Amino acid sequence: MLDIAIIGGGIAGLTAAIALRRAGHPVTIYEKSALSNEIGAAINVQTNASRPLLALGMDPVRARFVPAKGSQRVKGDTLEPVHELNLGAIADKYGSPWYFAHRVDLHQELKRMATTDDGGRLSLSN
Repeated sequence: MLDIAIIGGGIAGLTAAIALRRAGHPVTIYEKSALSNEIGAAINVQTNASRPLLALGMDPVRARFVPAKGSQRVKGDTLEPVHELNLGAIADKYGSPWYFAHRVDLHQELKRMATTDDGGRLSLSN
């Protein structure tokens, strides 16, 4: 068992902390921000990201994920469709769903998973 320090409490650092905790290692996460003024935008949680998140115990409902059924790109000036993507069968094809999410919701759920239930320690800047 290793005593592990993770520098950075972003999506990658928190996900690493969750995985390492599940492997039995004590983890301390060091983050320079206070994580109190988080901002973000919509993100795609594609199958190659949803598969490991679900394997780590991520609850898509708790994280407020929305299952993606389709996506469309349009021209900015005319809103004319340029490309459409049907995502309805993506989980069957790749073994994991595609989600739309808000970055802050994902980050909050990862933070909860990484630091609760005898979780890792989180050291924030003052």
